[in-house]
Formats: sequence, C-alpha cells, structure tokens
Amino acid sequence: MTMRRTSPPEQRSFFDAAPEALPLHEFGQQVRTLLAETLATAREAHGLDRFAVAAEMSRLMGEDSDGREVTKRMLDNYCAPSGTDWRFPLEALPLLCRATGDTRLLTLTVQACGMKALPAEAAALGELMLLEMQERELRERKKALEKRLPPGARAWAAAEVARRGKA
Repeated sequence: MTMRRTSPPEQRSFFDAAPEALPLHEFGQQVRTLLAETLATAREAHGLDRFAVAAEMSRLMGEDSDGREVTKRMLDNYCAPSGTDWRFPLEALPLLCRATGDTRLLTLTVQACGMKALPAEAAALGELMLLEMQERELRERKKALEKRLPPGARAWAAAEVARRGKA
C-alpha cells in the first residue's frame, strides 16, 4: 500500500533554523510518546489501526525478515510509558515511516543526533542551489581573469587553436 507523504503541521520547514539537539535523557520517553502519536494519527487520518500498521511493516520487511514479523502487541509495548524494557528498534523506523507516511519519529531521532532530516526533494533543491552558487562564483572568477588578460590574448589563443587544428 502506497501513501502520499504528508508533513504534519508541527513538522519544521527546510528553511527553519536548525533545531537544538534533543537532551538524550528524554529521548526514550519521547520515542514512546511520538510512536503512540504516530499510530493514533495513522488511525485517524488513514484508517490504519495498529494491526494494519504492524501488518504493513511486516510486509515491507519482506524477504529480509528471517521469519520475524511486527505485531500489534509489539507496537503496544513500544508505546507504553511503563515499557522501558521494550525499545523501538532502529531497523523498524523506515518500516514505520513508510507504513504510516509519518516521519516525525525519524525527525526526532535525527534531532537527537544534533542534525536535521530533509525530504529528498529538499535535499535536491539544496544541492541545486549550491551548484548555482558555484556557477556564479566561477562566472565571477572568469570575468576577473578576462579583465587581467592583455589585449589580443583571446585572439592569439583562438589563432593558436586553429593553427594546431584543435578547433
């Protein structure tokens, strides 16, 4: 089942300031809280209960599952505030994001590392902007070099290329 990714209103924009690193002593509880919110949003927005999310995560795991599966009980245990013995596994994070279309838990995880997650489109836009800045810098360097060339240098270079037959 494919779903269109939607950004929750509380998710920050690409152009927002970088977030402060999340205090690590709060991370575990915030994972449980945000996981519960993600599953509630999946139910409310997409009609996916925890059974459906667990089934989709298991399906997405595919051949690499080694017979393992994600169950509703596992999701319940990962969300429970008292479930400190149950930790949401990192390998399940992309499965959850794809099954629910919600990337807030990924954003939280990256923020705990003092970094920022970007959708592929935003990263491509950033790379394009960087290339445009580099092109502008090269054009400026080229203009500066052209100003330093002695008169007739371009004509000499063109004649030299033509003489050597490399035109």
